[in-house]
Amino acid sequence: MEMQPPPKMPAPLTMTMLMMMMMMMMMMATSVALASDTVVLGGQAAALLGWKASLDNKSQRALHSWGNTSMPCNWRGISCGTVMHWGQHQPMINSISLRGMRLRGALESLNFSALRTLTRLDLSHNLLAGSIPPSIEVLGELHALLLQGNQISGSIPLGLGNLTKLHSLMLHENELSGEIPSLIGNMSSLVTLNLSSNHLIGHIPCEIGHMKHLVALDLSSNNLFGKIPSSIGGLTELTSLYLYCNQLSGQIPRELGYLLNLKDLQLGINTLSGSIPRNFHNLTKLTVLNLRLNKLSGLIPQKMDYLSNLQYLSLSENILSGSIPNSIGNLTKLTILYLYMNQISGHIPRELGRLVNLEDLDLRGNTLTGSIPNSIGNLAQNSLSYILT
Repeated sequence: MEMQPPPKMPAPLTMTMLMMMMMMMMMMATSVALASDTVVLGGQAAALLGWKASLDNKSQRALHSWGNTSMPCNWRGISCGTVMHWGQHQPMINSISLRGMRLRGALESLNFSALRTLTRLDLSHNLLAGSIPPSIEVLGELHALLLQGNQISGSIPLGLGNLTKLHSLMLHENELSGEIPSLIGNMSSLVTLNLSSNHLIGHIPCEIGHMKHLVALDLSSNNLFGKIPSSIGGLTELTSLYLYCNQLSGQIPRELGYLLNLKDLQLGINTLSGSIPRNFHNLTKLTVLNLRLNKLSGLIPQKMDYLSNLQYLSLSENILSGSIPNSIGNLTKLTILYLYMNQISGHIPRELGRLVNLEDLDLRGNTLTGSIPNSIGNLAQNSLSYILT
């Protein structure tokens, strides 16, 4: 007996079933995405609540809004953005900003693994102690890490070099010790680096010259020694370079004369020797030049008048010799001129009378001869404070 084929399903019914199946699949995907959204955001909230619980009672009261795990985006200091997750834009915590809240605790209690979506972490000017945990290296999306003004100790973790998207790293005014890791040179996107006022030792790593976008570099008030690496001369976007109050030695690299955007150069209170590089006259944007309290010798460069924007010039407490160049009289924006405690000889140039904005002049402790030029009396209208002998 011949088998009959099964009856065909009516076309409209087939389409209806397909549409129902597609709707069910979409609803399932949406529910999974929403569940995932809740899980991820809830996990981030749980991480923050765990850290809050590790803080002292006063700090916990300051974070009283941190409570409802389903709404961390409304907590104080917390901001959220959206990321693509399961094909949908979903909220995630991207910023923690708790500056100046006098929070007392430690970073080790914060679960960074749950906060990988952070782009900004600002815990500056609090009372945080302990060390920077190595686990911070998982914050690969971070653009700004601001931990300055705390009591953080220990060394700078090597893993910070993995945060290649960082634009701003501010660790100053802490109790950090050890050396600056050479891996810090991996942060090629860094614009601002401030490690000042710590207890850092060792050499300045030459790899710091890899940070081609660096605009501000501050390593001052540490215990750094050795030479200033010539690689810093490749940081052509630098506008400020602070290396003062360390134990740096050797000559000032002539490569610093290539930093044509530099406005503020402070190398004072070190043991730098040799002469002031002749090509410093290229730094025409300089407003501050502070080389005081080193062991610099030789003459004051004759082409100082090229630095026409200079407002503050201190070459004091060195071993500079020769005469004061007449060209300094062309630095008409100068408000401070300190040349004291050197071995400068000769007459005081009458051209100093052109410094119509000068407020403080100190030439004591040299072997200057002759009389005080009458032209300096023209500066009395500036309420000029001066010491010449």
